[in-house]
Amino acid sequence: MSQPQMSNEDSTPNSLEPTIPIRIGAGSFATIFSSPGRSIVFKVAHSQLDSATVREEFNSLHSVYTLCNSDSIFAIPRAFAFYDPQTQEIFSFPASPPRERRRGPRSHFNPQFFAKLPDSACYVMDRAAPLPMSIGENIRSKYYSERAIASGAAFPLLCRLYFGKTLGPLASRFINPNNFPLDVARYDQLWQERQDDLSPKEEVAEGMGEMLSKIHWIAGYDARDVEFVMAGAPHAATTRLYVIDYNQMRAIDRDADDVSPLVDAFFANDPYYPRPMPNDALYKIFAKAYVDSCSEERRGRAALFLRAIEARQAATNAAVQMAV
Repeated sequence: MSQPQMSNEDSTPNSLEPTIPIRIGAGSFATIFSSPGRSIVFKVAHSQLDSATVREEFNSLHSVYTLCNSDSIFAIPRAFAFYDPQTQEIFSFPASPPRERRRGPRSHFNPQFFAKLPDSACYVMDRAAPLPMSIGENIRSKYYSERAIASGAAFPLLCRLYFGKTLGPLASRFINPNNFPLDVARYDQLWQERQDDLSPKEEVAEGMGEMLSKIHWIAGYDARDVEFVMAGAPHAATTRLYVIDYNQMRAIDRDADDVSPLVDAFFANDPYYPRPMPNDALYKIFAKAYVDSCSEERRGRAALFLRAIEARQAATNAAVQMAV
């Protein structure tokens, strides 16, 4: 797959602003490109063999956004359009026009819109903006190792919120600014200093429970491999929390008594959620929000799910104790 390269020809005659999309990350089947000057990103399949996976994620993201987007502390990126250059197919979900407009907005999606990307299937969605520089610098000064700071490591652009894990001191000089981890202790310490920019850890745990419940019982997905992250807010010098990465989600039967697929997905994820231990204060907040965020008819299964993850966590803890 060819990669876009920056050059002097990437600018308009009257501006030095780059116009070629810039690679900002990659996963198992796709690469993410940002669009200079716009609050959108493109997710481009590594090869045509990955086109179906990209299309499936596009559809899943649209479904979750449509059904679960609310006033939650966590934002859901919006999927705008899917494009397959092999078939010239473009499928888009246009924005709803403001009420005062007499006609809807014109579509900006055509083959030329995607022309500067690699020649593979892709979709365009909202971007989780980079962290504000002041907060990124604060994180770097507090949590990067001396080796990393001495090597000139960039401050983080996005942080994963690992509320179910305790992180040790960072020793490496190698930092991935697109995926810097924050556990509860580090996040809480940061909040103590930046209360105008951040939400307390209790609200974050509550938001995680709310969003997981909505993905399960409203959208009907297992939420496998979704990520809870802190990044920047578009057009504002502050932070915003997001739920991202929907490619591994699978549809579930919301009426089934067997919640094991949800339990498996919960523990397969990185440890974003507070560990399901009934006496843990943050988990209590998470669990209450999880139950409260689904409809009355789903609450029995929601409670069954919580009991199941608590039982598995207890078994894991017991096995660890025996090993010691």
